[in-house]
Order: sequence, then C-alpha cells, then structure tokens
Amino acid sequence: MNMKSETAQVKERLPRHLLAMLPCPLKVPIEETFLHQQSSGLWSELDPEELAFEGNANQSDFYKTVDQFDSADELPDVVITPGISSFFHPDFRTRFLDHDVFADAAEYVPNERFAEIGMKDPTGRVTLMCVNPLVIVADKARLGDTPEPRSWSDLLNPVYRKQVTMRGHNGTFCETVLLTIGQCFGQDTLTGLGRSVRQGLHPGQMAKLAGTDNEAGTALYVMPYFYANMIRKRDKVNIIWPEEGAIASPVFLLAKKNATEGGRRLASFFTGEETARLCEQAFFPSPHPSASSSVPDRKLLWMGWDLVWNRDIQALTDAANSAFNKGFAEEV
Repeated sequence: MNMKSETAQVKERLPRHLLAMLPCPLKVPIEETFLHQQSSGLWSELDPEELAFEGNANQSDFYKTVDQFDSADELPDVVITPGISSFFHPDFRTRFLDHDVFADAAEYVPNERFAEIGMKDPTGRVTLMCVNPLVIVADKARLGDTPEPRSWSDLLNPVYRKQVTMRGHNGTFCETVLLTIGQCFGQDTLTGLGRSVRQGLHPGQMAKLAGTDNEAGTALYVMPYFYANMIRKRDKVNIIWPEEGAIASPVFLLAKKNATEGGRRLASFFTGEETARLCEQAFFPSPHPSASSSVPDRKLLWMGWDLVWNRDIQALTDAANSAFNKGFAEEV
C-alpha cells in the first residue's frame, strides 16, 4: 500500500470530535471516567462513534501520516498526543499550528511548579494537559559499589557503559530524553549517552526486569515515574529523581478554535479539575492550579519552547537519534 492510499484510509477512520492518544497509565482511568459520564447522559449531544480513546503506543502508523493532512476539516475537534510528535514537524506546523487552527484551551494560570519552568505554550497554540516525568532507576545489586548517578549528565560516565536501558525500538529512542539532554548538555553528549545504553525497551518491560536476576536486566533504567512505582522488586532498586529534575515529557491537547460545542466541552473536560486529579493519581503532574501533587517538591526539567517553535524539531530529533546511535552501535 502506498503512502497516499494509507493516508486516505487513516482520514476516513478519524473520529469527528475526539482522538485521544493517551499514554497507557492514563488511558484506562480517563476513558472509564468519561464513559461513566457518558452513560449518565452528560455527553448525549456527541455520537460515541465520533470519539476514540487509543493507547499512544499503538499509533505509530497514524503518526507517519500526519504530514499528509491538507485541511483542518480532516482533523477531529480535539486531539491528545504525548511527546514532541510529528504534529510539531514542519509540514503539520506550517499548515495548521502556524495559522491559528488550534488554541490553548486551558483557561487558568498554571500552578507554581509549571510556571517556574514555563511549560505553558507562550504562543497560545497548544494546551499542556500534564507531563510524564522520566527518572532514573538503579538496580542496587547490579550497581554494586559503583556510585549511583545523581544527575542526568552522570549517565555519560564510562563506568555505566552498556549498563542503561531506556525507551526505544528499532534504532529510535525516546525523543524527549534525547532532545532534553542535548539541549541541557550539548548535542555532542548524546554519543556518550549512546555508549552507556545497552538496549531500548517499553517501560512496562523495564518494570518487570528491574531488581531481578534476569540476564536481560541492566544496572540503570531511564523510565517514567509511573512505571518506576510499578516495579515488583521495589526493595531491590532505588528511584532517583535527578538533581536537575525529572525530564518532563509533555502530553499535549490540540483543540480547534472553530470546534463544535461538543468539541469545546471535551476540551474543558480534559483541562478540568477532574482530569487533573486522574493525571496526578497516575503520577502525571498536572499544571491545573487545583492539582494536589503526587510528587511534591520535585523539580521538572523541560527542554524549552525555543526548540519547538524556533527550530526544525524534526531535523533536531533525527540529528539527536543519529548522534545517539553512533555511540549506541559501539561495542563494549
């Protein structure tokens, strides 16, 4: 199947009102809460067939087609997308984001934690729903007498060579980690980080490996805080919140300016107090001012909006993966 026909099929399947591509820890609680409201008649004006809750990990084919969209009418009223995805690449950005198709739907001033790091979009184009904080997990037995890392830059230390696992698949690694570390410590450090990484896995796989005797395990893991708290052998590991802060991987909401009334209500639901509470319960900090933090007094590390709006984020991501893979391919 060629790209053009594949894109046409994707467009035909897209729901009119909502495409919520959510990280696994958020999909179940948010979808269940919404469906409960729907069964109570609170969303009677919306056709259930025009709403889709999807696990983000299963949407790789969809993201490949994003740069093929031509008209805002082809897109749902509300799209939820984690990370710095293809929605921020030049093709989609110049067609839609740069032309005020979307607007920030969060009608509040963010709480202090998020205000300090400036994660609210200064251009008012996209909405920050919450963040997935990424931390370091140390397997105490495998680390032995080697000191634990305290900073993200410590992962470049040769003592950790091929002792780190992070999210990755088929030669592509977590763009938020690479872009943030490259921004904070320089692009040249990514090759050193690649030397330290042995493998890329899904966070759920990391949670099962950490603290075990499985030969596939490593001494260190870079993983979401949610999954770090799901590790079965918690007494065998230490969860390290790096001194610069946990890397803030954003979950964005794109809400159309000319959305239907139902679409506007959906945007309010996802930026409201109830959804903020569900995010916090899953260890996804929310910028909502009413949010009772699940990770109090812990800093977040954000790569900054300059990379998103003033640079070619697609080219930067490709360059970051290339620099990283150069070190990753080196033998021990």
